Amino acid sequence: MSDRPTDRPTPEGSAASPPEDTPDFGPGGYLPPRAAKRARKIVLRERMGLHWPVAAVVAGLLILAVVIPAVIGGSARPEAPFVNVGSLDQVDPRADAVVEVNGTTVLVVRGGGVLAAFADPPEGARYCTSSRRIESPAGTVWTLQGRRVGGTGDSLVRAGASAVDGDLYVDPTPGESLPPTDNSDVAPAC
Repeated sequence: MSDRPTDRPTPEGSAASPPEDTPDFGPGGYLPPRAAKRARKIVLRERMGLHWPVAAVVAGLLILAVVIPAVIGGSARPEAPFVNVGSLDQVDPRADAVVEVNGTTVLVVRGGGVLAAFADPPEGARYCTSSRRIESPAGTVWTLQGRRVGGTGDSLVRAGASAVDGDLYVDPTPGESLPPTDNSDVAPAC
């Protein structure tokens, strides 16, 4: 046994207050009552109620409800006006191919890491591997997005292209074209 008194002396003129079991500012958690009174700057741990695991399970089910249909429906074939023009292997991954879709000539480019299609391209327009651009024998150069950067003429008109399960789908409907740049000193590399 120690000789220390169990109660602290109170300052003169103040009444001794009975010890409280819970602090005024929040739950005590696993701390003893006396330590919990002073523990304003530490995180107090307390047993979690049943609502936390239930909320986690519900959140997981919601995520699954969104992800599973997206994964299953993600490989769906494109609908009309897209047309299946055959295997994607007919277009070299480092080059291009010209395909005929419903009477429209479409230049499909896979070079440069993109899959792009252009409706009614100028005669002889092809992908150039050394410049990584589309070039024509007339000296016009286009970016892989179809924007004209050299020579004369307009930008290429975009068409839709999509690859699903190894098949190439093309929408021959002419889309929009980007405005050409003013840079006319770009020379063809091929």
